[in-house]
Amino acid sequence: MKWLWIAVGGAALAFAQEKVVVGQAEVELLPGWSIERAQRYALQLAILNALESSFPTHIARTSKYILENRTQGQEARTQTYFFLTADQYLSAEWLQTIEARYTTELRKGQIWITCKVKGRARPRSSPSLPLEIRTLRCRDTATCTTTDFLAGDPFYLYFRSPVAGYLQIFWEDSGAIYRLIPYQNQRQNAQRIQADTTYLFFAPQTRAEAFWTDELILTAEKPEVLHRVYILFSPHPLGAPPEEFDSKSGFHRTPLSTFQEWLLSERLRLPELNVRIFDLSIRQR
Repeated sequence: MKWLWIAVGGAALAFAQEKVVVGQAEVELLPGWSIERAQRYALQLAILNALESSFPTHIARTSKYILENRTQGQEARTQTYFFLTADQYLSAEWLQTIEARYTTELRKGQIWITCKVKGRARPRSSPSLPLEIRTLRCRDTATCTTTDFLAGDPFYLYFRSPVAGYLQIFWEDSGAIYRLIPYQNQRQNAQRIQADTTYLFFAPQTRAEAFWTDELILTAEKPEVLHRVYILFSPHPLGAPPEEFDSKSGFHRTPLSTFQEWLLSERLRLPELNVRIFDLSIRQR
């Protein structure tokens, strides 16, 4: 554990700094899943394992993962959904993945993916905010909340915060990051958010809003395509990644490696920065 000493008003304050931690997890390759999808879930669970193992006194034990039982015909299946809620419920946070290794094993006719991860993490200096975030395939938040989409579906995002602040949303695709919020026509680093106010992004309510609102329709070039959405919220102003406008896509774009370096610098600069990560599946109809 490293410590940083800062003198404030004549007093020295010690802030716990990051340390290298390791974790491991395994996930069954469920019917219809791609290898990449199983690897992503295994990585997220391995990160959670690393945080729980290295910061046992800081962990809220209720934050395991979300299980949803589905019955299809005579077959009952349990599907595991794990968005990186470790950032929301744990008082330790993952900063950077240094290395992730995957192995595949066949057990009694079932394929299992094991992930071993090494990364940088640190205890939180303040509790994470209870943000309300939902990814949606329609505007009805009661029935359309999902991370599983079909090609041709629209994409909406519901957001609500108990405090005012600044919001950014990014979309990962093929080694690049595309900025979603602020919208492309907005000249600001982040979207201003009012406390206890409901926002439904990518869903213009009026013709005037449609002029500057980006509306998203999802596509899939393969049977299943995976994307990652990053939601960043801070009570304090956020910087902007070193992005460029991509005329082909119509969105501002940043290389993934550059984005990850920028995100790490923002997390170190802003201890109260809240980061949520959602992995989305888009399948062909």
